[in-house]
Formats: sequence, structure tokens, C-alpha cells
Amino acid sequence: MTDSLLTNTVFSLRLRAQQTSKPLATRLRTFLAPYLWAGAGDGEPDLCVDLHAADEFLPEWRVRCITPMTIRETYAVGFTLKVLRGTLDDDTQLAWDAQTGVGYRYSVSRREVAFYGDEATAFIHLIELVRYFGLLVEQAKGTAILHSSAVLDEKTGGVIAIAGIKGAGKTTTMLELVLGQGLRYFSGDKLLLDVVDGRLRARGWPDYPHIGLGSLRQHPALIERLGSQADAALDPARADSDKILLTPEAFAGAVGRSPVGSGWLERIVLPEVAVDRALSTRALRGEDIDDLLRDPRIFEWPHTFITSTWHGMPPADRAMERRVAAPVGAALATLPWISMPGRAALAHA
Repeated sequence: MTDSLLTNTVFSLRLRAQQTSKPLATRLRTFLAPYLWAGAGDGEPDLCVDLHAADEFLPEWRVRCITPMTIRETYAVGFTLKVLRGTLDDDTQLAWDAQTGVGYRYSVSRREVAFYGDEATAFIHLIELVRYFGLLVEQAKGTAILHSSAVLDEKTGGVIAIAGIKGAGKTTTMLELVLGQGLRYFSGDKLLLDVVDGRLRARGWPDYPHIGLGSLRQHPALIERLGSQADAALDPARADSDKILLTPEAFAGAVGRSPVGSGWLERIVLPEVAVDRALSTRALRGEDIDDLLRDPRIFEWPHTFITSTWHGMPPADRAMERRVAAPVGAALATLPWISMPGRAALAHA
């Protein structure tokens, strides 16, 4: 059995794998890197996951699973996750997805999950368990979760957040900065913000890329590097607004993996690519920034996600609010916020 502790200094995961589950464990660790890294074994982890082969989820456990529950429902292919729930006589909780052959046997109070599944079918279940519970722990500990892509300016070492509501153009802007302006990819669709030593720290978070064809079509070389995964971008019958899933491995191979999982936040860019005019930039005033910080739409609130809370493991039992922690809000108010409506290529400010 392999046993490792992965952490980003706020959320920590104890991962154990039987010999038969080592490929799944390796893929998970690759997916989480560099946002979770190997840590010391001191202290209690927030979540323990033991990986087992799918056929080790016993038939007598499966028949106990009779109550349907949807863990996640989405139009992204493969990410709608449904299970049947059940309970053993000792109050151990069970969940079973017969379609994918994925089983869960877990203790709510101890936050320990025995996870049963094979690499070919279980990966999405596993990453959703880890990343959404991790976000819930982050929120409970005061982290602000910005709905944001992000890039790294290696000249300054600073992180640039590209924030906004769905459809604002976060991915389009991020790809332009990485592929057209020479910055480094840092994070896909979430940025974790907290204050460390008086400065605003930004930590990336792993995602499974879901990218619009219009964004891809602006970068023919990227389509070529992605190969068959991006064939839809070459189909003129497919609309620019259509989105496709790319495997994390393919996306990292084409765009590059972030060299670090953490950095200091330098500024926040707010694209609006749907605005039908030439690109312009405007530094927001203090009152505009205050309004944005009070607007819950550019932040994410995991306590409202069933994917984060379905199992009931603490802190899923805690009452939380849609409110940015005061130290994070105060630090965000001191940074430059740049409004960038329009459709031209983004110049590096």
C-alpha cells in the first residue's frame, strides 16, 4: 500500500492506495499537482481516501444502497454523477453507482472514505469528491474562492486573476495571455485567496478543462497541439458557443502546467468579451471595487453545492454565509482592478 499526505497548507488529503489502485492514485496526484504537494504527516488531515478496486465493493453492500441521490448534474458529458445511498448496521455510509462501478464506504465523523473504482471509469467520481470537499474546507477556514482563471507573470512572480461571471471571457483572455503574450498558465476556473503575512496569497485549483470552441478557434496552433481532442473546433457546423471537454493531461501538454501552485495576487482583470466594440481598459475606482466585493456572483460558495456536501462530512454540517472574509476583502480592495470590455487581443497591462 502507498500512503501519502497532500496539502496546500489549508486543505490536506491523506491518500492511500492498494497495489491494484496505484494507477488511479498516480493520475489523481498528477491532476492535483502543483496545487497540492507532498506534506509532513503531522496533524489530522481534512480528508482520508483509501483507494480499492471496484470489485472489492461487496455485493451485500450494494443491496443496501436503495436511496437515489444526484451528486452532480451538468451538461458536461460524464460529469453527471448519480448514486444509490445506504447504511450499514454500524452507521457506516454507503453509496453505489452501478453505471460506472464506483462505490463509497465512509465514516462521516472521521472523514474517512474507502473509494472503490477502476481507473477507466472512476476518475471523475474521485476528482469531484476531492476537489469539491476541498473547496468546502477552504471556505470554512476563511478562504475566498474567486470565479477566475489566472496566469503567472514570471518577470514579477505575481499572479493575475481573470475574473467574472459565466461567459465573461475568462478562458479566452487567459489563452490570449498565455499563448499570445508569453505569460504562464496558473489556474483554470477557480482561485483560492487568503491573507498570509499581510499579503494576498493566490492558490490555484485543479480543474477538468471545459472550453468554448470560439476560444479555441482563435488559436490554430493550440488546436493542432490538442489533436483529435479538438476536432470539434474544425467542424464549421459547431457554434463558437459550444464547449468541449479536454482531458487534463492533454490540456497540460498543449498549454503547459503551472510551475507553482501558489503566488501573490498582483491584480484582477475583468473581461467582457460579449461587448461589441474595440477593446478598452479602465481602472476601477474604490466604490466600483466595493460593489464587486459585495456581488456574490464572482465568488463561489461551496456550502451551496450538493457536490461539496452530499456526504455530510464536516464541515458540511456547518452553517456558512456568502460573505468574503474581512481580511481578504480588505486586501482585495487595495489591488488594481481592471475592466476590459471588448473583443480585441488583450495587451499586457
